[in-house]
Amino acid sequence: MKRLFSEQKGFTLVEMAAVLLIISVLLLLLVPSLSDGKSRADEVSCDGSVRIVESEINLYYAEHKSYPATLEMIERASDTDPLVYSCQSSAYTYSPTDGSLQKQ
Repeated sequence: MKRLFSEQKGFTLVEMAAVLLIISVLLLLLVPSLSDGKSRADEVSCDGSVRIVESEINLYYAEHKSYPATLEMIERASDTDPLVYSCQSSAYTYSPTDGSLQKQ
């Protein structure tokens, strides 16, 4: 009986190159989308934290009928400045006159 396949098994150099090319193209498409997702998740997390701080400022106003003079009064100030709230890589400046947080 005649054999249809040769005795040697394995992939040729061209087949291996094609597979590596396909994998590298898929990785090139995947990596930027993953890094964008992480930065977007950081932004969403920071936005949620800012909303919480704004709620605490409003609760302070409801209780004391004035906005807190600094963020230290609600224990949310940064380590360096009592009028700055830091979140991830963003910083927000607190205005005691109207109780608002503005992104720097």
